[in-house]
Amino acid sequence: MARQLLVSAGARNVAGLEGANSTECEPNCAVPVIDLMDDQRNVAAKGGTMRLGAYPCTLETGSNAWDAYGTGSISERHRHRWEFNNAYRETLQAAGLRLSGLSPDGKLVEVIEIADHPYFLGCQFHPEFKSRPLKPHPLFVRFIKASAVQANTRRRARPHTGAVEAIVN
Repeated sequence: MARQLLVSAGARNVAGLEGANSTECEPNCAVPVIDLMDDQRNVAAKGGTMRLGAYPCTLETGSNAWDAYGTGSISERHRHRWEFNNAYRETLQAAGLRLSGLSPDGKLVEVIEIADHPYFLGCQFHPEFKSRPLKPHPLFVRFIKASAVQANTRRRARPHTGAVEAIVN
């Protein structure tokens, strides 16, 4: 769901697509940037019919996802029915949304990023399925590293005001 909201927000705020949403959240939305997979449209009995299990993904060189994994070919676990709607692919890419992870045939968008953002990344799969307390998923590790860099950059950009010294003295 988080990736769906990320794409919807990116479509609205970056690409200017008013009314962009996921049909899971708003079935009759004006701009369905996330939509039900074609092979799911006529499924009445939903049990056991979703895209489930490990699927391969090809990552774009130089992306945050590539940096996190250190490779261009991964396999991740899925559990969903909704996908990035390719009808909006060119529009969202032109607005700065980077489709940094795709299925090997290039038809399914697995990872999205905003190219000029330190770590605006969303994925179709579930990294939490592979994360463990002593071995966190590479995307979580990369997120923490990007957060630390951002925090240090902000600290250096704001000179110390002396407020702490005033309180201590």
